[in-house]
Amino acid sequence: MDAALFAGRSFRVGWGPGWTLAHCGHRLSSPPTKPLDRQELTKTDFSFLPKPPRKPLMESPYKVVLEQLVGLGPPAGRSRVEEEEEEEEEGRAVLQRPLEICLRHSVVDTPDASACPLVRPRPGVAALHEYAEWIGDLADEQRDHDPLLGYWAEVWTLCEALWGRLGPADQEPEVEPPSEYEQQLERRRSFSAWLSRGAAGRVEDEVALVGKGRHTEAVFSYLTGNRISEACRLAQKQGDHRLSLLLSQAMGSQYCRDLLALQVSDWNRMQTDSYLPEERLRIFTLLAGKPVWQSSDSVVNVCSELDWKRCVAVHLWFMLPPTASVADALARYEAAFQGSCEAGKYACAPLPPYLEALQPDMDEEDEEEEESKRPLHDLCFHLLKLYSDRHYSLQQLLDPLTVTWERLDYRLSWHLWGVLQALHYSHLGASRQGLLHASYAAQLESAGLWDMAVFILLHIPDHAQRERAVREMLTLHVPLQETAQSVRRERFLTQKLLVPEQWIHEAKATRARRDGDRHQEALHLYRAGYWSQCHRLLIQHLASDCIINDNHDYLLEFLEGLAVPEHSATIQDWDTAGRVYLDYIRVVKTLQDIQQMENAGYELERLYSNVTSLCSRIELLPCSTARDRLAQSEMAKRVANILRVVLSLQQGDAGSDPLSIPLSQLAPHIARLPMPEDYTLEELRGLTQSYLRQLILSQ
Repeated sequence: MDAALFAGRSFRVGWGPGWTLAHCGHRLSSPPTKPLDRQELTKTDFSFLPKPPRKPLMESPYKVVLEQLVGLGPPAGRSRVEEEEEEEEEGRAVLQRPLEICLRHSVVDTPDASACPLVRPRPGVAALHEYAEWIGDLADEQRDHDPLLGYWAEVWTLCEALWGRLGPADQEPEVEPPSEYEQQLERRRSFSAWLSRGAAGRVEDEVALVGKGRHTEAVFSYLTGNRISEACRLAQKQGDHRLSLLLSQAMGSQYCRDLLALQVSDWNRMQTDSYLPEERLRIFTLLAGKPVWQSSDSVVNVCSELDWKRCVAVHLWFMLPPTASVADALARYEAAFQGSCEAGKYACAPLPPYLEALQPDMDEEDEEEEESKRPLHDLCFHLLKLYSDRHYSLQQLLDPLTVTWERLDYRLSWHLWGVLQALHYSHLGASRQGLLHASYAAQLESAGLWDMAVFILLHIPDHAQRERAVREMLTLHVPLQETAQSVRRERFLTQKLLVPEQWIHEAKATRARRDGDRHQEALHLYRAGYWSQCHRLLIQHLASDCIINDNHDYLLEFLEGLAVPEHSATIQDWDTAGRVYLDYIRVVKTLQDIQQMENAGYELERLYSNVTSLCSRIELLPCSTARDRLAQSEMAKRVANILRVVLSLQQGDAGSDPLSIPLSQLAPHIARLPMPEDYTLEELRGLTQSYLRQLILSQ
């Protein structure tokens, strides 16, 4: 008892086999049909528990609950890792599929092979229809898992209704375009169908909640979804034939509305409307085309319990003539929620979907609108405003807060901006465009799609900013080691997006410098066309090791490419550094080739001139480390030996005798070679002995 009182609240929750949870709190799942006895606990390996007290355990305030939680584990046959991989794959598809659509309907312009390309959306509505088709093909389970996708479907289908192709997709284009009036009516039909589809789910839920004997509420819900036939059938089924007759004329001419408005006025004048239920009076008010009606007892507001889209719908279907446009319905609704009409404020504001459940009261909304000049509205409302006014602000339309509470989620906003550009809406400032592109690129970068982030950054209108952003992205993410994925991404950048290959090698050179890999840095500097930087790196860090280790072929590949006149002309110290190494390697290789020839007189003469020229230039090599001085000494020693071999080959058979080599041709050149003291003394000793022997023989 004392231990339970002392440490009862610090009892650690524990898991047992089969998702059995042991805790001291309230039961999480439904209680079992019978209490667990001692035998059952023993079967589940809980034999360490004490014997149950006389008082039932569940009634004790210091109890330990053992329960098996259902639904936490993965379904049979599938592991949690497989579920996570499937979710990641679905999330990656949601990111990549719209980007593929955008890429397919974009134009890549590049004035020069080395210039930064510019990507522009291709004019037209083809991309818009493909976006709408893609979002419609998503599985219903995926939309339920991510409610934001359902809202994306509303946005894309609304854009398709307002700006898409008129008529069915398989209809052949007419020779003569429809008149402006016909286009207006067709847009009204498509917008009306969009409103009906969007309200279908809520109408079904409201009808399902209506109890017996309250069919008028269901009829009103059907009317707000433009489901007139179903409302008529329901009224007939309930024996309300007169109401059914009125409902059948709801979408008729204005004459029927005026007659019903006179009838409602007569009821109000005679105060007989007080005998009508409010639900029925609301239907009559809606059919009469009156948004608000002052009855004898109360005020009837047909929009009081409707979301903003159905408020627009009832204005379009019941309060305006059949020839009214989408802009007319939007103007009436805007006056309704702003309170600028005669009836005052009677409709809810067009809040984003994540704020609809938190719809503020009218007084609170007044205070908020006074504090903020630009209240937060739904993206669909902004699209309707843009359709009504081509000069409507795009800045607030493309704000992510109109879609989701996540301020950094620019997925829908960016793709929508591309579609609007294709529709010739271009009045968005350069700074806002830059923010849009940079934010979405950062979002893709965080998801691992840095190559698609480059595609986004190529839309930046300013050339200097676009090039800088793309280069920085490549520097951050281009890998040094080649893999199948990296090769595929680099091919996408260079072939699809026309990004200069030089930029990719520059990024790899930067990464190699960070990793301290001098060989990879030199390779990618060479491929990037930075001849001077590549030459400096070779001379300072790689050339000496290649000379010491006789790795001449590796160094020769770089030096021969740098020796091209248009390349070497940009290298400041080429003649005193890189060219000396190149001539030295060529002399070594030429001597090896000559030794395999039978008659090489001309080659010997040319080699002799090259060797003598090299003797005077080896001392010009820059030496900053001990390895550089060692390499220079090795080169000098080898050149001296090569000079002897060349002179001996020129003497023919007599050249086999060291005394036959003319010292006048050998000594001046060896004296100019920068050899260390021991090498110099050795060479001097050999020359002195040869000179003495020649003097003795001459006497």
